[in-house]
Amino acid sequence: MDFSCNKKDLQAGVAAVDKIVTTRSTLPIIGYVLFEANKQCLKVSANNLEIGIELGVKASVNKEGAILVPAKTLSGIVSKLPDTKVYFKLTEKGTIKISFDQSNFNVHTLPPDEFPVLPKVKNGKSFIINSKKFIEMVRYTIFSVSASEDKYVLTGVLMEFGKKGVGVDNFRMVSTDGYRLAKRGEKIQLNDDIKGSVIVPAKTLQEISRIIDLEKGEEELEITFSSEQISFKFKDVYLVSRLIQGQFPDYKQVLPKKTSTSITIKTKTLLESAERAAVIASGSANIVRFEAKGGKVHLFASTPDVGTVDEVLEVEIVGEAKTQVAFNIRLIIDVLKVISTENTIIEICENLGPGVLREDKGVDYTYIVMPIRTQEVA
Repeated sequence: MDFSCNKKDLQAGVAAVDKIVTTRSTLPIIGYVLFEANKQCLKVSANNLEIGIELGVKASVNKEGAILVPAKTLSGIVSKLPDTKVYFKLTEKGTIKISFDQSNFNVHTLPPDEFPVLPKVKNGKSFIINSKKFIEMVRYTIFSVSASEDKYVLTGVLMEFGKKGVGVDNFRMVSTDGYRLAKRGEKIQLNDDIKGSVIVPAKTLQEISRIIDLEKGEEELEITFSSEQISFKFKDVYLVSRLIQGQFPDYKQVLPKKTSTSITIKTKTLLESAERAAVIASGSANIVRFEAKGGKVHLFASTPDVGTVDEVLEVEIVGEAKTQVAFNIRLIIDVLKVISTENTIIEICENLGPGVLREDKGVDYTYIVMPIRTQEVA
C-alpha cells in the first residue's frame, strides 16, 4: 500500500471516524482504524460494534492495499502534522511509514482480516430527507434525551413515520427524559409502506449530524432502517448503527389538550433573564417561579443564605391574566437555546399541568416541561 493525501483532507476523515473508536473494550481490534487504498480514494473505517462508519478521503494511490492502524496513535500524529502533503507506505516489516517533508513516523499495524465488517441494513426501508432539515430536527430534540442508562429506552430519539391524524407532518422526532419532552415534525416525501417507529441512539444522531454539519452543504441524506439497524448515507459517508429495542412512552398522552394562559415573549429577553435567575436558583434545585400578573411576567427564585431574584418581563398575555407555575429553569434554558424565532410562546395549563413552549410562527415544534410543586404554587 502506497498513497499520499493532503493533511487537511486526512485530518477531517480521521477526526470523523475517531469519535466512533472505542479503546475500552475486551476486543482490541475495534481500537483500530481501517485504511483501504483503491484507485478512487482512501477509505477510512471504524466500528465499535454499536456504530460503524466508512468515508472517503481524497488521495493519490500508487499501490492499493488495506491495513489496520491504531486509532489513538493515528489521530495524535495527524492532528500535529503541518499543513502539507503526507505520504503513507506499508513496509515489508508490516509497519506503516508516515512521512512529510524530511520527517517520518513508523507505526505498527495489523492485517485487516479480523476487522469487523460494516453491516448493511437487511430488508430495510429507505427514504430521502434534506440534510439541513434533518440536523435541525436533531438539534431541536436531542438535548431532551435521558443521560441515565437505567432509562435506556429514553437515551435515544424516537423517529416516527406516517400521518398522526392531525396536521400535515409525516415524519417526527420525539425525545424525553421523564421531566420534559421535545417533538419536532416535518412533511417529507415518504412511500406509503414507510410506517411505524424506531428508537435511534442519541450518539448515532450526534455523529451523523456532526459530519453533515462539517460539510456545510445542503445535500440529500438517505436513511435506511429495519427493526434492528439504521444507516445514513451522505455523500461518501456511510454510517450504520444498532437501534434501541424497547417500548417508547406514548408521548401523545402527555400533549396538553387545553391551556388556560398563553404568553408571548421575546426569546432573547427570556433566555437572558432565565440565565440570570439560574444564578440564584442553582442553590435551590434550580426552581424558578413564573408568575403572570398585571400584564407582565415575574421570574422569581430564592435560595437561603444566598438571596433572591425577581425579574420582570414585558409580555403579551392571552387567557387567564393571573397565574403562576414553577419550573426547573435549566430545562427552560435548554430549549430557549434552540428556538430560532424572535418570540417564544409559553402556554400554562390548568391545575398545575405541564408547561408548553412553542416557536412563534416557526416550525412544527412542541416542548413540554413538567412543573414543580412548591409551597407558593400549591
